[in-house]
Amino acid sequence: MIDILFAFATAVLPAEGTLAIRARAVWTGAAVLENAVVVVADGRIRSVGAEAPRGVEVLEHPGVLTAGLIALHGPAGAVGETSDGTRPALPEARVGLAVDPRSVELVALHAAGITSILVTPDPAGITAGTSALVRTADGSILRDPAHLSLVFSAEGLAGNRAPTSRSGALAMLDELFAGTRGHVADAKAGRLPCLFEVRERDDVQRAVAFARQRKLAGALHGAALSGELASAIRGSGLAVISPVLGVGTPRRVLDAVAQLAKEEVPFGFGLDAPWNHQDSLRLSAVLCLRAGLDRAAAWRALTANAARIAGAGDRVGRIERGLDADLVLWSGDPLDLASRAEVVFTRGVARTIQHAVPAPEEVRR
Repeated sequence: MIDILFAFATAVLPAEGTLAIRARAVWTGAAVLENAVVVVADGRIRSVGAEAPRGVEVLEHPGVLTAGLIALHGPAGAVGETSDGTRPALPEARVGLAVDPRSVELVALHAAGITSILVTPDPAGITAGTSALVRTADGSILRDPAHLSLVFSAEGLAGNRAPTSRSGALAMLDELFAGTRGHVADAKAGRLPCLFEVRERDDVQRAVAFARQRKLAGALHGAALSGELASAIRGSGLAVISPVLGVGTPRRVLDAVAQLAKEEVPFGFGLDAPWNHQDSLRLSAVLCLRAGLDRAAAWRALTANAARIAGAGDRVGRIERGLDADLVLWSGDPLDLASRAEVVFTRGVARTIQHAVPAPEEVRR
């Protein structure tokens, strides 16, 4: 039995709320800066440059400083509270209200350099509600609601209640979008993106057609081969969330992710935490990298693009003046799986990771 998940030291910034971090390399999201200094003040990034301001404490780091990783998709922090099998349409349900800020599932993600996760409802019926972008350090909300979940895959079908077929589900979605109130109205007006749950090629095609017909924004999640339809997806304006990838993932799937980058379709990686190990997020990117995906595209998928897909691109995902100081100090190149998160900052508060977090199955025991 594991009694202690991990140990960390919490360092609160000085009274004036200012700290300078000098790292061997700073990955801003737009460039890699050597021996650069990032100044954090009152929980936000004040500046990025070559020198620290006079009189400001400087934290020297021999490794790499980046924005925090963002995991797209999963029930972490709200396991058991993300579905209702009795009703096929719950557009007003908000998963963000069910997140437990003390969840060990969030703790594990935080220690792996994942500073926020898109907590999503289970794909049940035609919609199980809305997603929420949650900080892993304390369960605080970055965006809620973040998306209206819409289910186009067979997971939304049932044998004992509607919908029982894909055509029936599509008819129910048409009826749902005839409404003019709540989250559906927000989605129709462009105020709330949609998260289209898909699995098969025809799921993607139906979702893309539905989005284009109604001019809906958002992202597709769940179809490993979405990239083979990258041109059509780009035309719809939708982004893609790749399902978590692992050792043994077919080369065709990795090539499909690379095709998204070639077609300039924004994409990020899902994790479905806590059912997958927290390091599977970086593993997904590294597998695509080894199959030919550009390094910059792989990194954007973990940070800047993921933030935009989650609706928080103006808050997190890059190291840039004015953004929240959700940052990670890595022992080395974060796209090298041998590198580990050593210090994780959330809004300027640092936690030094001293011991590895066990795998989720160990946590549950």
